[in-house]
Amino acid sequence: MRRRLRTWTSPAGESVRYVDVWAVGRARVAAGTTDESRPLSSKTNAGFEAISSDIGARKIPSTVGSARPRVVIGAEPVWDPSQGAAASLGKRSVRAQIARARAKGVTVEEWTPAEAARSDDVRHVLADWLSRRGLPPLSFLADPFVLDAPAGRRFWIASVQGRTVGYLVLIPGDEAFVEWIIQHRDAPNGTASLLLDMAVKSLDEDTPFSLGMVPLSVYAPASTEAPSRSVRAQLAWVRAHASRFYNVEGLERFKAKYLPSRWRTLWLVTDGAPVSLVTFYAVAAAFSDNRPISFVGKALWDALAEESHAMWTSAASRLSWLRSGKSPGSSGRPGQPAEGADLRGTERSHSSPTG
Repeated sequence: MRRRLRTWTSPAGESVRYVDVWAVGRARVAAGTTDESRPLSSKTNAGFEAISSDIGARKIPSTVGSARPRVVIGAEPVWDPSQGAAASLGKRSVRAQIARARAKGVTVEEWTPAEAARSDDVRHVLADWLSRRGLPPLSFLADPFVLDAPAGRRFWIASVQGRTVGYLVLIPGDEAFVEWIIQHRDAPNGTASLLLDMAVKSLDEDTPFSLGMVPLSVYAPASTEAPSRSVRAQLAWVRAHASRFYNVEGLERFKAKYLPSRWRTLWLVTDGAPVSLVTFYAVAAAFSDNRPISFVGKALWDALAEESHAMWTSAASRLSWLRSGKSPGSSGRPGQPAEGADLRGTERSHSSPTG
């Protein structure tokens, strides 16, 4: 059974979302508040740390204190109310994608959480999307199985002639959070933009919204306090090699094309201990359902299997070309792409989790 976020509520009514993991001892990893204008009070933070200490857990808390060790881990795009929904999606290329999706017959409707959770078609879109990911399903703040616990969310469903091809999940609040935009591989180009356009236009004019975190984003500033050499080396390695499993640059381009008002810096903060590899191991445990080693092992094994299949397919194709006397990539028509080339753009390949 997958671990889900738990919630602790302070006597003042403020809530902290967290998950307990075992990573070189017990650790409690908490999620930061999404509303920067209403940070958690010092009493709430102290209370949460007190109950965590009672069970002997190290804390990776939810707020940034000036005296706490911290390191920048990414940024998230934010759209302020003054920008307006029309302006936020007003880029010419985005408008063209929305028009293209409508021309292909894509329609978008809001469904109730119960309707979305009951729909086999919506779950089929999720299964198709998961089958094309470079990593096994994540958990903690990137759990894609929100259909199993849909309460407190809003759902927009994209269809073509009655067939579901994508959906968007939004968590309402003082700052709305677009949690997921998920599409089927056959979704027409522009489906994601049309989903976002419809969802944003449903918000009150004074409600800001976010598309969620981009890990190690180029829009995030450098940490004000230099982390240890081992942490710097780890972050550099992840940025250089993790794209094989998680398309950070594609996710960043996808979110940036909607012209956010600003990018909000996101931090990893500890309860006083230096940020170390152990800290990141605890965070990895939170996102991998407390199984970071087996999670990475499965990702590497799947990548090896995919690479072996690609090499075998390429070798078989070349042998076939040699036997037929044709050159590789030939389409028989000079200046034209080979049969099967995808000319519909790249939007679908970046319809990644927004959180």
